[in-house]
Amino acid sequence: MRKRGQLITAFTIYGIYVLIILLANFFMRLSESTGNETFEMISGISFGFIGIPIFSIIIPIWLSKKWQLEFSFWPKTKNIFLVISVFTILTFLLNFESIKTLMLSGTSIKVFCIHFVSTLLFHVTYYPLFILLIFPVLRKNINLKSSILITAMAFALYHLAQFHFYPAGITLSVQIYLFSYFIFSIILYLWSESLILTSLVHQTTGALAVAANGSIHTEIDFLFFLTIPIIVFLFGYMGFQAIKNRRELNNDWWLQFKIER
Repeated sequence: MRKRGQLITAFTIYGIYVLIILLANFFMRLSESTGNETFEMISGISFGFIGIPIFSIIIPIWLSKKWQLEFSFWPKTKNIFLVISVFTILTFLLNFESIKTLMLSGTSIKVFCIHFVSTLLFHVTYYPLFILLIFPVLRKNINLKSSILITAMAFALYHLAQFHFYPAGITLSVQIYLFSYFIFSIILYLWSESLILTSLVHQTTGALAVAANGSIHTEIDFLFFLTIPIIVFLFGYMGFQAIKNRRELNNDWWLQFKIER
């Protein structure tokens, strides 16, 4: 019963988060259609001060510690140099076309760094909600493979609420892509035993793809300065926990396949 209660709580938090993001998108679209800056302010507060920091980071982190859920920020049984090497090669291969496009367009390293920091808010901050809370709670209630699929589905469906900031996310093809990509991300996380490195691969891939498609953030603006304290807190916490918590992972951490004879 306790495990079921945790599951209900986790998905209630997910539902509230999605609702807040939906409202943020609604008010931003309303602002652009009416020219009313008050709606833009409401959208910004909902998105950057309530939805992301509270319901996507702080509450999931708090509950994951309170419920003693299983997670890993840094490799515990894997060779760290092997993991970093695999992730580096994988990131290059996944983003070869985007990297080539940016090089041909003459995008400077300085401009891309500003863009990279600004987009951290959109590609990293939901990992505590999905990987520190929803995924391990699902694992306690159902099997690992189903947990991966349901978490990936929740991740894809969340993007429907981003109809204004990410309109492509409401299309069927992108929904399928998001679902598939997050399955891939979870498997990477399980193999590498590192949420820090997995989230950075996701961020790099996302930032390169957005920039290659022409939507590059070049200004050091409110979004840039809002992102910095949130990301510093998140990675600071993950780094601290990686050093502090060196307990071994459960034997069933990785995918298990039974071959019937």
